[in-house]
Amino acid sequence: MSNINKRLLAVFLLFSLIYISINLFSHIQPAESEASSEEAVEATVFIHGYKGTARSFDTLLERFEEQYDWGKRALVCRVTADGKVLVDQLADRHSRERLLVQVIFENNRASFEDTAYWLSKVLSTLHDQYKIEQANLVGHSMGGIVSVQFLEDYSKKPGYPLINHLIVLGSPFAGVIDKEYLLKNTGEGAADLMPNSDALKRLFRHKASFPSDVKVLAIATTGDSLVSTRSVLLLDRIVPKSQFHGQIIASPAITHVGLHESPEVDRLIGEFLWGEND
Repeated sequence: MSNINKRLLAVFLLFSLIYISINLFSHIQPAESEASSEEAVEATVFIHGYKGTARSFDTLLERFEEQYDWGKRALVCRVTADGKVLVDQLADRHSRERLLVQVIFENNRASFEDTAYWLSKVLSTLHDQYKIEQANLVGHSMGGIVSVQFLEDYSKKPGYPLINHLIVLGSPFAGVIDKEYLLKNTGEGAADLMPNSDALKRLFRHKASFPSDVKVLAIATTGDSLVSTRSVLLLDRIVPKSQFHGQIIASPAITHVGLHESPEVDRLIGEFLWGEND
């Protein structure tokens, strides 16, 4: 073979390798881009209160998913009494629908501090294992309080989703007003829920650590015999004024537990988080 033919063959092989490399890259790149766009999803995380169970947000999530079409309950995060996070995946987390996440604590009478730490482990798991980069928090009663403590203690550290919105439902920032309720119940959570408890005072002492860019909605009802409307709206002393929204529902029919069973509360949540007005 002549030198010219050898050079031509070498050039041909070089261009063939370049063509094959470009072709392979073109097939790989879209898959990576698609994964990247899917991973940048926002989840809304629902946290029950003192003595709460899987039933606490169950029917609300059913309404959001089936009645309003506001999202899909994708993950249920169960935290064992010794702090292990166990995740049940109910739907494809790469779905284009909004992702709804339910949190259930086995020890549902624990202190604010312990429960906020467990919530931090849940949110770290969502960030690291499920690539959830942004989240909203919706907490009922003590669930709203531990969400505030999480935001003060952990949210500015790396490894957690960026929190965009917080909604608290009947959360007693001045403590529970029903003294008999506190006498009948036990655990560190019950002690923390007492008026003027050290755990409640700590939230106000650390208010400077609350993120300045989280939009907050506090929902109270006049039918709540456990938590006064003033107690719920006291959150405005922690949250920057420009970010705080308070809503009192004047309805004796909506009780403390009924806050997560009310279509009126559903509407307020849908409007605040997503601009929905169903």
